[in-house]
Amino acid sequence: MQNFDQFLGASGMDLGQLSARFGLTPEQTRSALASLMPAVLGGFHKQADPGDPGGVAHGAGTAEPTTSTGNDILGQIFGTKDVSRQVADHAADQSGVSSAVLKAMLPIVAAMVARHFATNGGSGAAGGLGGGLGGVLASVLGGGTSGNSGAAGGLGGMFGGGGNPLDAILNGLRR
Repeated sequence: MQNFDQFLGASGMDLGQLSARFGLTPEQTRSALASLMPAVLGGFHKQADPGDPGGVAHGAGTAEPTTSTGNDILGQIFGTKDVSRQVADHAADQSGVSSAVLKAMLPIVAAMVARHFATNGGSGAAGGLGGGLGGVLASVLGGGTSGNSGAAGGLGGMFGGGGNPLDAILNGLRR
């Protein structure tokens, strides 16, 4: 889990800070992040320019992740608030954390991911998000976030199966 903590630190947050901000235990926070991040990455991936996979993030700069910045990013990567709500509802089913908390957390997660891309030049986002941030997430989710095999499977599909977890969430909820 050290890589996950490094990712949070690079975004200007730590697990304790994030947990306190949303009234969650560290385990709930890890589960929530593990459930939200695949869809956020999927949104970034869908909006990426072929030569600049972190392009959406450049507008976020390296400022501390805020709800306002995150909402702007969500608008770019998801398009509508309905998609953000669907992502939060799906993550609630996966993580056991309430949808209301996840809706509040989602902009912060989007801003954290954008900050990572902005400070690392978008590294690791090309080719299915394999290295860089994708590698951190694969390590974290593959490292056994308890009770969260659904999110790990979704992320695994993004790396190896060519699918996008955002598409899987939206398709599953439209049925």
